[in-house]
Amino acid sequence: MLKKRSEMHLKVSVGLVGLCLALVGCGGGGAASAKEGGTDYPKKPVRFLVPFAAGGPSSLTALAYASCLEGSLGQPVLVENKPGGSGAVAMQELASAKPDGHTLGLGTNGPLVMNPIVNELGYSLADFTSVGVMAEMPTVLVVGADSPYANAQEFFAAAKATPGKFSVAVPGATTSAAIELKRLKDEYGIEVTAVPTAGNAEMTTNLLGGHVDALFITDHSDVAARIEDGSFKPLAISSPERAAWYPQVPTLAEVGFKELVNAVSVFGVIGPKGMPAAVLSKLEAELETCAADPAIVEQIGDRFVPDEFDGSEELQTAFTAMQDLYKPILGQ
Repeated sequence: MLKKRSEMHLKVSVGLVGLCLALVGCGGGGAASAKEGGTDYPKKPVRFLVPFAAGGPSSLTALAYASCLEGSLGQPVLVENKPGGSGAVAMQELASAKPDGHTLGLGTNGPLVMNPIVNELGYSLADFTSVGVMAEMPTVLVVGADSPYANAQEFFAAAKATPGKFSVAVPGATTSAAIELKRLKDEYGIEVTAVPTAGNAEMTTNLLGGHVDALFITDHSDVAARIEDGSFKPLAISSPERAAWYPQVPTLAEVGFKELVNAVSVFGVIGPKGMPAAVLSKLEAELETCAADPAIVEQIGDRFVPDEFDGSEELQTAFTAMQDLYKPILGQ
């Protein structure tokens, strides 16, 4: 799914679910009768819940799309950052909202998929309706400019020699980045200490302040700027293939961790389970239009907006694939 598709496709999403394209069959993507929707949607401002603190890539993505959707829907689209509980606060509120399309949210791997697997929560993936993909972003392992490690091989060799000594900040305790670090220990015998944070801004502060040894951080313009100015040294990237924009940075698979290719953040629009078909259809169409808007693509970064729009079925398939992948890994 990742742009460019020929280079950075999220292979997990394609292979694991296969035939699970019917949203009702996948659980959580089904829409109610169109009669319940009406074509006069929206009748009032639309709330858009983001499960992370303001300032990070998820928030910036939501704001970009909200500005576009306001124009096409004819109502304000109000982005509300609701961090807490590794994203559970926002997801619980969204799952409990009236499924009329006036409360939407940003769905992504950790809060939507992994969190309910790991923790006893009042929601699961089946409690949501997928609308469509806004952006997809790989995760980059970076160290600070003064780090003694020049490449990934040196970093992981040192980490293996001193189990648990190295601290690596991640966007949250149940994000795919955090789970991949768990897999690093379980499957490859390299133990680092994952340090959960509220997002990119806190992670950056932690690294620049010397509080952690490295970041496993969602790639975005803020990360690219730090890499460009030399304050971050990129060691490896989580995607199945190298990113065209970081041609010198190897994938984790290239440096010996062939299974660690799943720390890719998919940012999608979701709503509560049971949204009317007419509302879902309208939102999906308007989201596709926004995804093709050059101004929106520029705001988010053209490398992160898929070349081809992935709608409701594709997004649900991707999330279901993640769920199927991580359940056995997490002992469920």
